[in-house]
Amino acid sequence: MIIHNPEIRVENGEVSVSARIEPRTPVSTMPDELFFTFPKNHKDWVTDRADGFVVALLLLAMEYGEDIEVRGAVSPRLLLGIQEYQRVFNSWFPRRFKLIDIHCSKKISQDSQDLRRSVACAFSGGIDSFYTLWSHLPQNDPNPNSRLSYALFAHGFDIRLEDEETFRTAKESYEEMLTRLGIQLLTARTNIQRFVPRSDWGIFHGSALIGLALALGRLLKRFYVPAGHTYNDLVPWGSDPRLDYLLSSETLEIVHDGASVTRVRKTAIAADWPETFTRLRVCSIKQNDLLRNCCRCEKCLRTMITLDMFHALPNYRCFPLALERRTIRRCRYFTASDFAFPREIMKHAASIGRRDIVFDLRCAILYSRFLQAGRRLKKTVLAASRRSQRQFGHWLLNKKSPSSPTVQTKHIQT
Repeated sequence: MIIHNPEIRVENGEVSVSARIEPRTPVSTMPDELFFTFPKNHKDWVTDRADGFVVALLLLAMEYGEDIEVRGAVSPRLLLGIQEYQRVFNSWFPRRFKLIDIHCSKKISQDSQDLRRSVACAFSGGIDSFYTLWSHLPQNDPNPNSRLSYALFAHGFDIRLEDEETFRTAKESYEEMLTRLGIQLLTARTNIQRFVPRSDWGIFHGSALIGLALALGRLLKRFYVPAGHTYNDLVPWGSDPRLDYLLSSETLEIVHDGASVTRVRKTAIAADWPETFTRLRVCSIKQNDLLRNCCRCEKCLRTMITLDMFHALPNYRCFPLALERRTIRRCRYFTASDFAFPREIMKHAASIGRRDIVFDLRCAILYSRFLQAGRRLKKTVLAASRRSQRQFGHWLLNKKSPSSPTVQTKHIQT
């Protein structure tokens, strides 16, 4: 895979840095160009280095088993961290992500002159990002060097690029809140999700997000990635405290933030913060009100259950539907990441005597496990059936036909 030299363009009130991507094995659905776009007033802080592009496309190249040839400048420290980053993913998914080489003739550190050296966090409007935002406000963070100046809200991640209406509504609401808090909302657009399978976004999202931050190489000195799991519940995932820091450069420190705090505790903090009452956005299913949640998906239900335990759910107009026990029991979990959250909620529910929540979540977990076992059995049977068919086909092809019996004809004289 070739990552050509990135170019910066200013047009239509935006500044965009883009690079032509040339995979060794062309894919018809893959764009020819990867771009990161920001508001025009940030043109002085966008870099034409290739750091962000290498990071964003690293897992894709590993999945294809293609070495990366980089035509732009890359940080030596980043290249060193990428080696260990690859080893981690290869150990988690040895058949899927292969170790590759990165060929780069321009191993150059970022020029430290004229850097703004600001601090930012990724912000999506969910529980984890609200907690990171809250914990680094001046009244909650005693260290001035780690307080936030920016919150990065990306279009093209959980909100698709085609859905401009939802992004605009969320942007206006978050910008109003952040202005009051003394933090600047920094919006961005990227088409990175068109390069990777959306069904596997949980695996690819971490490197994509950090790649976006690296494109602002002249603005930031530290970038917080909100933690999705605690240290006790780590599962192979795209963003992880064992991974994210490896993608730091000489001038930008990547920090995986909040892994020591449970999701239940984060939700309790949000429940006491009125700013979240109309702005908490935990699912990506588009609603008529745009900032309202569907109240039926796994992400919505785990948040609603936790808010209910803290008697705060009625405060949240962004959850318009009632929480019903039968809906909880019908919730389905599919991945190791999914199962971690109900177990955490059950532990807290048991400690406060909410037997109803414990029972309903246990029912949902047991039935999800049953369905999971059924899917595994079906997959095993289908694989065995295909294997048997192949073996039978080979047997037919290799079987020697018996020689035809010789028929002796008697000539009868007349």
